[in-house]
Amino acid sequence: MATMTEQLSGELRELLDRQAITEALYTYCRAVDRVDRELGYSIWNEGAQVDYGEAIFVGPARGVIDYICDSHLKGIAHSHQIANVIIKFDGDRALSEAYVNSAMRMVHDGELLQVNTRGRYLDRWSRKGGRWGIDRRVFVNDFDEVRRAVPGSIPPRLTLDRSDLSYALFDGEL
Repeated sequence: MATMTEQLSGELRELLDRQAITEALYTYCRAVDRVDRELGYSIWNEGAQVDYGEAIFVGPARGVIDYICDSHLKGIAHSHQIANVIIKFDGDRALSEAYVNSAMRMVHDGELLQVNTRGRYLDRWSRKGGRWGIDRRVFVNDFDEVRRAVPGSIPPRLTLDRSDLSYALFDGEL
């Protein structure tokens, strides 16, 4: 029977692991929104595979980061959010489901369009060298829509690279 200290230590370890996985999911969103390939590569374990569906991408994780970043450079702006993260642990392995909301603005045939996607990331994780990384991802598209958009009155301040103000903030320059 585990002592109170051993039980607390195990619960604390799981809490820290849960936070590390959640932070990696957030990092993925930042990477694709800022078109930061190296940051995007950082959340996967070596040899990781993805299945975003035949219409999007099936193959190596590094390939999906390249595909997404290339496609995002064709847009004007995009924003990804993660929610409803559920994680189940089994030692140095974990499973997670995370809801993703994605919005992208683009111009097509002279029209400003908004693409909204709602889906889920179903991920298999493992801890290697003390770091959690994704071994396998399946993206489930729950629904999406494309509609004409009218820009609002506040101009966007984002950039699709490391000149975004968020990098200056974390580099201590803002």
